[in-house]
Amino acid sequence: MEQALAYLEQDPVLHTDMLEGVRRGSARVLQAEENGVLLYDTGSGAYLLSAKSEEAARRLLSAAERAELVVAHRKYGVEYAEKKFGLRARLQVCNAVYFGESPLPADENPAQIRVLDETFLPFVKEHYQSIDDEAYLRERLRSGETFGAFVRGEPAGFIGRHDDGAMGMLEVLPAYRRKGIARQLETFQANRLLREGRVPYAQIKAGNAVSAALHRGLGFRFSEYSICWLMR
Repeated sequence: MEQALAYLEQDPVLHTDMLEGVRRGSARVLQAEENGVLLYDTGSGAYLLSAKSEEAARRLLSAAERAELVVAHRKYGVEYAEKKFGLRARLQVCNAVYFGESPLPADENPAQIRVLDETFLPFVKEHYQSIDDEAYLRERLRSGETFGAFVRGEPAGFIGRHDDGAMGMLEVLPAYRRKGIARQLETFQANRLLREGRVPYAQIKAGNAVSAALHRGLGFRFSEYSICWLMR
């Protein structure tokens, strides 16, 4: 464990998801060496890999016999994992992390925010296009970590937290955009996590300039290296 943490803490922005998984107890260390770490996250079922060389990545991945999801930090091990596990789809993201100890200022409050329950599944499913897995969305609503923004009693948007610990599922309906609601939701969720002693972070898809600008405006730090999700 100590060797794994020592490696991951060399780049806490890139490895925030891995560090938070270890701290929450949802990720266990499978392999750790001077040049890399392999974790298994029980919440998402993902193998989380970070290596400083292709050789190290291959050594670390030898601990996994089969995998449905591999999250590779840095570039090493991506093609090897694809071939070894038969993974096809790639998703490039970067970590955006808030390391501030003080809460984010909640200057704009155009909406009322309250927790969403399972009755809002049709609404979330209709407006959140990034994930079409109904069972996953239902579980996220049951977790009590998905919140809606309401304007004059009408739902205007929502934000959640993924099963790997990342903030996400941020969506604002077109009629309510450019009114500060996305910033309000992001601030609310980040401050809630801070109160619980967690590090707020999100994983932003490559090319999502709007999300990147939102997080930069709130003072989030971005990982220098990209992260590649490998899926079937």
